[in-house]
Amino acid sequence: MVKRKNINLLFFISLLFLLSLNGCSFHQSANPGSESKKTVENGSNASPASPETKQGYVDITVAAAGDILIHNTLYYSAYDPETKSYDFRDQFKYVKPYLENADITLANLETTLAGPEKGYSSYPKFNTPDTIIDALKDTGVDIVTAANNHRMDTGVEGFYRTIRVVRGKGLDIIGVKADEKEKSYVIKNIKGVKIAFLNFGYGSPLRDGSLSINGLILPVNMSGLIDSFDPKNLETSVTALERKIKDAKNNGAELIVVSMHWGDEYHRIPNEFQRKLASRIASLGANAIFGGHPHVLEPVVYLPGSGESKVPVFYSLGNFISDQRKETVDDIYTEQGMIAKVTFRIEKNKNPQILFTQAIPTWVNKKIADSRFIYEVIPVQEALNKKQKFPLLNTQDLERIRFCSDTVEQLTLGIK
Repeated sequence: MVKRKNINLLFFISLLFLLSLNGCSFHQSANPGSESKKTVENGSNASPASPETKQGYVDITVAAAGDILIHNTLYYSAYDPETKSYDFRDQFKYVKPYLENADITLANLETTLAGPEKGYSSYPKFNTPDTIIDALKDTGVDIVTAANNHRMDTGVEGFYRTIRVVRGKGLDIIGVKADEKEKSYVIKNIKGVKIAFLNFGYGSPLRDGSLSINGLILPVNMSGLIDSFDPKNLETSVTALERKIKDAKNNGAELIVVSMHWGDEYHRIPNEFQRKLASRIASLGANAIFGGHPHVLEPVVYLPGSGESKVPVFYSLGNFISDQRKETVDDIYTEQGMIAKVTFRIEKNKNPQILFTQAIPTWVNKKIADSRFIYEVIPVQEALNKKQKFPLLNTQDLERIRFCSDTVEQLTLGIK
């Protein structure tokens, strides 16, 4: 049995202070069938929102998954020696219903797609088989965020090829672009409502105009191809985000969803910069904020938005899938993730309303069978309620899964 870790006093004090913000209704769900089917269309030139329903409004659910960190054992697991190809779909089969039944879903692609010629690789420089995108698309992901600290892992060639591969397989990629003339964000027409999806990652500007990303240099002639913020300068960071949000609104966006790659790795409380920046983003008109990079879960809160609105902020969604876990990095919290869902009600000539916010806990199962690795992203509540559906789970796994459920319960106390 794996003993549950006690939350130390300092963590509880920090958490309770953070969650003392204004509360709104919050809901966790283990029922994937409760969400509406996807109705996503490309629509940057679509007409303004005009809900044509008997009720006079439309409800739209946006889902987000956390960090996709493909260590070598994950692509070993996906390899089929007979076809000599990689198939990651089984790793996501249990969470597929939770993602594909949202109206639109995004996830953080924290790897590069530089092709087999570069050699597939893991930490510290990631290069993953292209078929990870096929698996994400099959699972229900529509958009991948790419403004993160692994963007330059395979150099300039990997930067551009990642964009080409994702787009070629039919997904949107945001936070980066291949040409200055392009947009680094997308606006999607969902049920007649134009929703903008933005993504920013941290980077350190250098004197020559280039950008240091995780110690790797994005050349000066490419510095405009990634949406970045300076984690040491709040005001310049706010200015960069404000400019992008204004541009999206000028292009017709009626809802703004922002994904941020920020914070301190393995820290379960957002740092001061995260909190200040989140507050400013909410005041700029964002309708939801999803965070990644710490590789552990951080609290979910509501912040005051523009006007009288409330903005859900998921400071960190943790690892959606990775090989980080108790046995590999001595941190049980790296096994945990969260699928975020925010459901908006949009009525013509009225401000959008948030009907409810969900935090669906997930846990990464790792096994070895027949001399090969097996990985599964497990929906926590469903596993606790229907253990028979998950034949690879043992007693110790269920203890960790219960601990994951408890962790998410603690991180969402302030908005229940």
